[in-house]
Amino acid sequence: MGLFKRSDLLSFTFRMAVWTSVCVILVSLTVACVSLPQVQYVNNKPYHLMQYTECQGGKIFEIANVKDIDECKAACLQRDCRAVNLFQLGEFEFKCEILAYVRGYQPAQGAACYVAYY
Repeated sequence: MGLFKRSDLLSFTFRMAVWTSVCVILVSLTVACVSLPQVQYVNNKPYHLMQYTECQGGKIFEIANVKDIDECKAACLQRDCRAVNLFQLGEFEFKCEILAYVRGYQPAQGAACYVAYY
């Protein structure tokens, strides 16, 4: 018979599995929170990130089922936009709104706004 009982080994294994799961979840959340760059450039114009914020203003275009931020940047460039709202609708489902002007800001979970200040 070894130093550990079978029940101790199973308990230890279970605790390690739970701890590993918690660590993976925390790392995933951290990566999700820092995955957006602080500044995006559209035609050499800087757009600054306002995470967990929805810019409010004149929506002139919307793109559903966004696959890449470049889709939103291209739409912004075509319309000479002031801001771009990004919304996470599901785990892998996003949409963006192109704004001609910004009149205010609203805190919003699952949202981010890139805004040009000039």
